[in-house]
Amino acid sequence: MPCDVVIVGASSAGLYAGELLARAGRTVHIYDEHGALAPARRTLIVTPRLLQWVQPLPPGALLHRAYVMALASPQAQAQVRLRQPDLIVERAAFVQALARRAQEAGAEVHLGCRLVGLEPHPEGALLTFHHTATGGEERVVARAVLGADGVGSRVAHLAGLPLPPTVPLLQAEVELPGGWSPTVVQCWFDVEATPYFFWGIPAASSRGVVGLIGPAGEDPRPILERFLARQGLRPLAYQSGRVALHHPCLRPWGKVGEAPVLLVGDAAGHVKVTTVGGTVTGLWGAQAAARSLLAGLPYARALRPLKRELDLHWLIRQALDGLRNPDYDALLGALNQPLERFLAQRNRDQMAWAFFRTLVLQPRLALLGARGLLRSALRSSLGEGQTQAQAWERSR
Repeated sequence: MPCDVVIVGASSAGLYAGELLARAGRTVHIYDEHGALAPARRTLIVTPRLLQWVQPLPPGALLHRAYVMALASPQAQAQVRLRQPDLIVERAAFVQALARRAQEAGAEVHLGCRLVGLEPHPEGALLTFHHTATGGEERVVARAVLGADGVGSRVAHLAGLPLPPTVPLLQAEVELPGGWSPTVVQCWFDVEATPYFFWGIPAASSRGVVGLIGPAGEDPRPILERFLARQGLRPLAYQSGRVALHHPCLRPWGKVGEAPVLLVGDAAGHVKVTTVGGTVTGLWGAQAAARSLLAGLPYARALRPLKRELDLHWLIRQALDGLRNPDYDALLGALNQPLERFLAQRNRDQMAWAFFRTLVLQPRLALLGARGLLRSALRSSLGEGQTQAQAWERSR
């Protein structure tokens, strides 16, 4: 007899979707290829909007709270004092707590099972899993399939769905130097080192992580090591991985036979490309997927509010990618008191309805954004022209 939903990937998005579906009375099976539910250690910073979906936070998952966002460019500094503090979360403890919640709701979690087949079946879709411990295979029929298996999703590959682009993430665990307040998160902008930024996140009163998103195609470790040396910090351990990026053209859904196939989390690119944060948006996407299946809504419709938010972050990222260090100096210098007060009341996961208000409070942001978008467009056009010229030369 087919089950209602098979979820591939015991990620936070997959486990949360499983909990919602199981609480609504659906039979849910969650499969993960790892033999134990122990994701690699990573310290996360998330907005308080996380509490909209998971409250209270489980013991051990919440490490710390940050009340101030300190921003620095080569020649400027600024601060935003947050009305509601950001939450510093340990990913492994958070995922394990979500697994317990999903199981308590009635979902079954199967570990050490790698998806090797996904094909049509008269009653939905037939999934084939390889059991790493025994070498055997298990076949399951599902009326719907959720792919929550992250970057390089097997579900997306087998269902013929496009994968989002990715970038490398690297952060080092460090002892906080004297004078670094444990309530302050630091962000340093230096486009000569990375098109994103460096961050410093306190995980306790004396320890934290410093990291970056590396440029595409480059090893981020030498870049981070040089930055740590400049800051007088010594790495105690490293946390690394790849992070998916949202793109407005992504369509994270399809069908195998008559079974809908929906992607969530990193597999769907549910990540803000301004900050490359995906915990809250991954849960948001999981909620949309569960709503789609429970209410019979098209997934595209259920995703609209999240897509609107992520599309805006994508547009802002296009503008930021065109900025140079003097532009970042001007950007931080434009942070006047009305804008600072406004940003202190809004978090990074609720920008879609607040974005144009920031332009009213500080019109200089529009000029900087237009300059960045123009440079990004010119760079893209030049890149496409060079690619076409190289292809023409090869064809001669």
